[in-house]
Amino acid sequence: MAIIVGPTLPEPYFERVEAVWDDLVDRFGIDRYVNPYPHVTLYGLEASADVDAVVAAAERVAAEHDPFTVRTSGLGTFPGYHVYIPVAKSPALLHLHEDTVDALAPLGDAPTEYYEPDGWFPHVGLALSLDHDLAGEVVGHLLEREFAWTFTVDNVSVTRPAADGGTHELVATIDL
Repeated sequence: MAIIVGPTLPEPYFERVEAVWDDLVDRFGIDRYVNPYPHVTLYGLEASADVDAVVAAAERVAAEHDPFTVRTSGLGTFPGYHVYIPVAKSPALLHLHEDTVDALAPLGDAPTEYYEPDGWFPHVGLALSLDHDLAGEVVGHLLEREFAWTFTVDNVSVTRPAADGGTHELVATIDL
């Protein structure tokens, strides 16, 4: 698990994602999403990184950006059968991502290449590491829901794995 930096979703979308997570646990018996704060990951670092330095870097980045609007639509799956809601790349989101990567990359190793600019695909995670058949069932079930959303990104949050290895804990939320 990793330290995650990215905006948390505003209401009502935060609550909608939580409801999807709960529904997937109840309906399919899968593990609840490990990071309990619905978000769009900008960058992640191995849990061994200095979280205070990460927060300071996130504060510097946030101070250079104003709130902006993003759009989501549909569903997707990543390799490993992770199910997500795609977030459209916009110039403002790309700029925030680029600045976040520049500020955080010197602080430690990213746990996956997908956080790097060439491989980054902004998304809101719904389910992790499903098997092929279950991923298909989950996507089929979720197709009944509307995921075409428009909302304002107005913060950068930092979460980290809990000391006991459980769900992530919120370390900081920094306004743009």
